[in-house]
Amino acid sequence: MVSEWWNRFLASDPALRRLRNATRVTAATALSLVVTLGLLALWDRPLTNGMIAAVVAVNSTTAVNDETERERRRTTLLMPLPAAVSLVLAVSTASMPVLHVGLFLPVVFVATYIRRFGPRYFACGMVAFMGYFFAMFLRPQPPQLPDLLLAAVCGALSAFVLRFVLLRDDPRGILDRGRRTLRAQVQGLLHDVRNVAQNPEGTRYRKRLQHRSTRLNETARMLENAVSELEGLDEAERELLRRRILSVELTAENLLNPLIRVVDHPSGGAAVAQAVAGLLAVVRSDASEVRAAARGLADRIERDGVRPVDDSAADERPRPGRDGSVELAMAIRRLGAALAEFTAASADLGRVAPRPRDTGSGDSGSGDEDEDHDADSGERGTDDRTEQETGLRRPEVRAAVQVTCAAAVAIVLGQLVSPNRWYWAVITAFVVFISANSRGELVVRAWQRTAGTMLGVVAGVLVASRITGNSAAELAMILGCVFMAFYLAGVSYAGMTFFITTMLGALYGVLGTFDVTVLGVRLAETAIGAVAGVLAATLVLPTGTRRLLRDNTEEFLLRLRDVLRSTGTSVSAGTPDDGLREGVREVDDALHQALSSARPLVAYRLPSRRSSLDRSLTVFTGCAYAARNLAQVLPPAVEMVDDDTRTRLAELLWALAEMANAMTGEAEQSFGAARESARGWADDLRDIAESLPQDPTSLHRTLAVLDRLRSLLDDAATEIGVPDQGASPLGRDTDAART
Repeated sequence: MVSEWWNRFLASDPALRRLRNATRVTAATALSLVVTLGLLALWDRPLTNGMIAAVVAVNSTTAVNDETERERRRTTLLMPLPAAVSLVLAVSTASMPVLHVGLFLPVVFVATYIRRFGPRYFACGMVAFMGYFFAMFLRPQPPQLPDLLLAAVCGALSAFVLRFVLLRDDPRGILDRGRRTLRAQVQGLLHDVRNVAQNPEGTRYRKRLQHRSTRLNETARMLENAVSELEGLDEAERELLRRRILSVELTAENLLNPLIRVVDHPSGGAAVAQAVAGLLAVVRSDASEVRAAARGLADRIERDGVRPVDDSAADERPRPGRDGSVELAMAIRRLGAALAEFTAASADLGRVAPRPRDTGSGDSGSGDEDEDHDADSGERGTDDRTEQETGLRRPEVRAAVQVTCAAAVAIVLGQLVSPNRWYWAVITAFVVFISANSRGELVVRAWQRTAGTMLGVVAGVLVASRITGNSAAELAMILGCVFMAFYLAGVSYAGMTFFITTMLGALYGVLGTFDVTVLGVRLAETAIGAVAGVLAATLVLPTGTRRLLRDNTEEFLLRLRDVLRSTGTSVSAGTPDDGLREGVREVDDALHQALSSARPLVAYRLPSRRSSLDRSLTVFTGCAYAARNLAQVLPPAVEMVDDDTRTRLAELLWALAEMANAMTGEAEQSFGAARESARGWADDLRDIAESLPQDPTSLHRTLAVLDRLRSLLDDAATEIGVPDQGASPLGRDTDAART
């Protein structure tokens, strides 16, 4: 039981990143407060200004997300500069109320607009906004400005020490923890499979299987990013690790079909649960032992038969071969083979030394040149689509205008509730736009923030009434709430808001200004800020949720098209496309964006209203899954066939690319024509495969994946409503599709 819960914990937090991040934020906050408060006390300065150190430390730890560690170090050290600018502006204009309030709007606009220039400017904008906000919260006098600047420097340095010295992210450590996470996720997946075997009629565990598969993909993507930062490895060793991560991911995902086939076998009876339990018991053994166990189970079922499920026939003796036992035995053998492949792949992960089968996968120079050429073509296509968005059509510019309008509304309405604490409405209007790309996402975030604040007010009142006056308890509560808030940051926005609001109760106690009405005002101002954000997102340059979903869906199809095209070019040249793995991750990223934009439509609607959308998303997820499988099975197939067969494989890949392209606004031929072309090339290749003396071969497996992808693209066209002739409804040039 303990092991099961530990596996669940590991699976819920890939590589323990949320735990480490929350620990780092809390430690940086504590260190910044200790250093800053110590210096302020030594110089007999107001201690409340030490809050700026905590604010800068938190933002320096969480908002700095540059691509390389060197860039992250630089950005962290630069964080005091934007904080200092906003602090100087806020303090110097405090004696001029109108200018003081009015200047908040340009700060909001600039802090949002500069995000377009990259991750560094996102962090700078966040800390600049927070600096101005907390200057209004603390109301420091001009003579205290040096204290604030000192606090900002201490906060950034504390974050630097914690993030890059004491609790730095070691890529090899991330890889090791990620390996354990992958295994824990697969163990959880197999645990759910056992539950499905024991409860074949239930749907809850089947849904969990799909959820586990999604989390597995996210973890694999994170680990591949860690591999790129590993030191002491050449590119060949990095590619080997990436290949093994993908292998673990695919073999784990490939368990699902044979497992479900065994579970759903009509003649299974009690043998299903016993067979699944027997195989799961040896899944941590050597791959050969897993295969041997599967063969033993299958042979026993073939020999002894399967007992009927019907109780009335329970006294009848099973008849081998006439009760479906042969088919069930074959399904169990396939399951054993899949489990053995996973066991071998999991054992390989993390070991850099290549084995013979890992070499010779086509790393020739000509293949690299073709890969680079096709990758450049794909990048140019992406850049061209980005360059088409200018002015107010750029997401960053549109967001800056929306946030500024929301802040203006929040200032006006917030002043009506509290002339002294209206800035709480502004911060709500500002933060609900972070990571919200559509009306639906913003409405969800606004509701979550309001709900979290509502519950946090109640908790804050209870906490503050118990610990006010006890400095040690107040400090412990503040740090505990900081930890929980950032541990839940990537999981529950409402939970994060709850702990931040609870922390405010303890913080007001430390400042000596706690009052139940203060938290009540906080709740009212939060609701006003949420309403202001929703109004701005709805009325000012709105981005509809369905429109964003269509755009992201088209981007996914274009990425899939690019991968299939470049792979076809590589196959026609006779070289397995190692770049296919990178393209597959681009497809995964695009799928993630599409799934994220669909979340408001899926999670907050009645089941009867979302069934069609669910089907579409399931189909797209299947397409990405097929692309990942293609990266695994295609290289050996290309190596084993002759030039004529390689040409036919390339033609099939190009035809599949045109099927994906036909569902976008860049269609060059009708979907029906592309589908018929793909069907013809697939039939030719199937005839060639059937003539081979060995069965099955890597060519058979490749054709099975490509047939599955062709079927999924056909289903996608049906769900989207793409006609066999004519333009796609996803076309960017269709006004109706963008409203």
